[in-house]
Amino acid sequence: MRLLFFIFASVIFASCNNSGSSAKTFCDTTCKSDSFRFKNSSNVVSSVTISVKNCAPDSVSWTHGGLSTARQVAIEDLTNQPVRLNASALSCVINDTSHAWLTFNDCITGRGYFFKLPFNKTNDVNKMTGALNSFDPKFSVAPDLRAYTDRGSIYVIDINTGKEAMMTFKETYDIDFNKIHEVVDSVNVTNKRIYVALKKEGKVVPIEKVIDL
Repeated sequence: MRLLFFIFASVIFASCNNSGSSAKTFCDTTCKSDSFRFKNSSNVVSSVTISVKNCAPDSVSWTHGGLSTARQVAIEDLTNQPVRLNASALSCVINDTSHAWLTFNDCITGRGYFFKLPFNKTNDVNKMTGALNSFDPKFSVAPDLRAYTDRGSIYVIDINTGKEAMMTFKETYDIDFNKIHEVVDSVNVTNKRIYVALKKEGKVVPIEKVIDL
C-alpha cells in the first residue's frame, strides 16, 4: 500500500511540475520586482520608467529635468490587455526632451507593441499595438525603424527623422495579433525595402516594395 501511495503521489507531483514549466513563452516570465529604467546622457536628463507590481508591468512614467511633474499612464491603457515584460524584448530610445520610443514584445503571447511618448503634456501618446519588432526572430527591422500593420498594410517610421513609408497588402488579412505568425510569416524592413511574407489558404504570399527613408 505504501508503495502504491508513493507512486501515485509522484505522478501527481510530476504533473503539477510539468503544467507550470512546460508552456512555451516568447521570453522568460520569471518574476521581476524591480522597475525597468531608461535615461539619456544629455545635459537635461530625460528618463522613462516602467514600474512593476505583482511580477507584471504596472505603469510607465516619463519626464526630464525641465518638467515639474512626470507624465504617467497605466500599461494596460496602452496595451489593452495584460502583458509580461523581460529586458531581452524591451527597448527605449529617448530623443532629448522631445519624446521617447518605447518598444517591447509581450512574453506570454509574443505580441509586439511600440509607443511614442511625448514629453509635452499637450501631445497625445501614439499607440501601436500591432507592431512588428525585431525581438521576434522572424521579423528583421533596421534599428532606427519601427514597423506595424493594421491588417491591410504595413507602415514604417524612421524614429530619427519622422519620415514614413507604407506598403499595402492589396487586401485585408484577418490577423490575430496575439497569434501573428498564423498570418504574418516573416518581415524584412530596411531604409530601402519592405518585404513581408503572408500566409493565405496554406500558401505563402510574398509582397515587397522599394522605399526611401
